[in-house]
Amino acid sequence: MTYLIRQMGHVVVSTPDPLAAAQDLAEVVGLRITEQAGDAVYLSSNERHHEVTYVRGAPSIVAIGLEAESPEAVDEVHRRALSDGLTVLSDRPIGPHYDKAVRIVAPGKAIFEIHTPIARNQRRHYNYGGGPRPRRIEHINAFAPDTLAFGEFCEKTLGLKLSDKTADEGLRWYRAADGYHHTIAMGPGESGLHHYAFDLHAMEDLMGIADNLARKDRALVWGPGRHGAGGNIFTYYADPNGCLVENSIELDRIDNDATYEPRAWDITEGLAGRWLNLWGTPPTPAFLRPGLAFAG
Repeated sequence: MTYLIRQMGHVVVSTPDPLAAAQDLAEVVGLRITEQAGDAVYLSSNERHHEVTYVRGAPSIVAIGLEAESPEAVDEVHRRALSDGLTVLSDRPIGPHYDKAVRIVAPGKAIFEIHTPIARNQRRHYNYGGGPRPRRIEHINAFAPDTLAFGEFCEKTLGLKLSDKTADEGLRWYRAADGYHHTIAMGPGESGLHHYAFDLHAMEDLMGIADNLARKDRALVWGPGRHGAGGNIFTYYADPNGCLVENSIELDRIDNDATYEPRAWDITEGLAGRWLNLWGTPPTPAFLRPGLAFAG
């Protein structure tokens, strides 16, 4: 099967104060604001014009953007969505600096925008406020009432490939063409975005983020630890809207689809299991609270 999705694209978040939310992400994690246009504020950590967009409104997730391999791949996802009886919200880009998109509702109400590449019109190196500056936006983790149906959408409609799952098939991790272990992770529950994640350079970056939170009289929600599925070292904190932000390093990369076999992780120990944290510390109650619902 040919991939349709190249990599994680962007996240669009509705919030009562877009500029304050953007400044918080810049100060804690180190993204930079690339543009303000009306009630929209755009941020990026690399050459792309944006990876996170904040727009004014009640706290919710407007869309999860996935960067397609080509304009033809956008058309193919659109065709498959219609064939599968999914709701198509729009066939126009939700933001600037990319040419083509289709926005669809996945089983379980998650909203995805499949789009052509966002323009690489920013300098890679920039001056930033105290954050460590990530490499890129890395992945999202969404909850759905039926992860089997959500997983089928990822495979059949989006053309992603399964990297890992739990033995009961309730949690799943899917990868795109760039080979990173997961672009989309999912778990069972009421529909919503649990967290969005950034790829950092080194352990010192994760320490810097924790220090930045401490300077704001805030703290990590969970971590550091190392996930079993994905292998990445992680920390989590809550953004001003109550959605979790994961920052991590060393996410596994799968370099040969032909030889890789998805793993089935034992979850008999529940949230204390090695599938979730190889270092053994289970998540805090704050980690388990819902993130943000999808708009609409």
